Amino acid sequence: MLDELEKMISGIIRAAGTETLDMENYHWFRLEDGDIIGFPREQLNERELALLHYLGSPITVPRGSSRDTDWYNLLHGIKDTNNFIADPLYANGCRFIFFHIDGYIDADVFREAMDSLSDHPLACVWYNRQSGILIESRQKEPISYEKVVDMVMYDLSVSLRLFVSPWLASAEDAPAQYTWLHAAYKQMPLHSAKHVLHFHDSIPQLVSTLLPNTDRNYIVQHILQGIDTDEELLRTIHMYFSCNQNLTLTAKKLFIHRNSLHYRLEKLTERTGLDIRKFQDAFALYFAIQNM
Repeated sequence: MLDELEKMISGIIRAAGTETLDMENYHWFRLEDGDIIGFPREQLNERELALLHYLGSPITVPRGSSRDTDWYNLLHGIKDTNNFIADPLYANGCRFIFFHIDGYIDADVFREAMDSLSDHPLACVWYNRQSGILIESRQKEPISYEKVVDMVMYDLSVSLRLFVSPWLASAEDAPAQYTWLHAAYKQMPLHSAKHVLHFHDSIPQLVSTLLPNTDRNYIVQHILQGIDTDEELLRTIHMYFSCNQNLTLTAKKLFIHRNSLHYRLEKLTERTGLDIRKFQDAFALYFAIQNM
């Protein structure tokens, strides 16, 4: 791959590590084989830069820090990271924030926007030009991504999807947990109605992936009992769950009287035998509509 790139772009250089990268004059990428390659900024047009984001992971290392590289090495088991695991920043644990960007944005601009959300540094490892992972250390005031995602999207003029993992006890737990959580993240739809999904939001979807398609389809069929063709009733169920099972708010969002909502829920019970106001029945319905 590198031979082909050198035919297209002149002045490409290699680096052994990220400690002394010239970030002012070069765009740096880690290719699939692990090579760290620098491309002269003045030589690249937007089309070439976009292509490089697809071919490799951009390296955005804050000056004087190798935290991004340490995390890359830790998560991929590349070299000994015992000193990094003992970093006091992660003494109380950490969590992963998997991200996907709909649209193009410079990696440094994205990094600056996310760093502004906390007084403590975030680590960032890119997968490609649109997706990657942030690592947040556990502090007294963690970032509330639901509160800031709209602001970030407005400032950057892109659509952003975040998948937030549970807190991990320590950085030492991270490699094993990362492999499993990354697999869970890849099961999530990129075009969810929510811009921020937490791990617990994904449980019904994850459970369904463990089932053969035939079993999953039978379960959905037996739970819904044919209401999957009733658009009004399905819309009511979706709204009820999105309003955290609050009847008053659900009726308000649907622009109907509360009594009309009760009538629809009674109709749901008649057709399915399930009472959505009971936990077990609500979970079954939620599972089913998430897997239609």
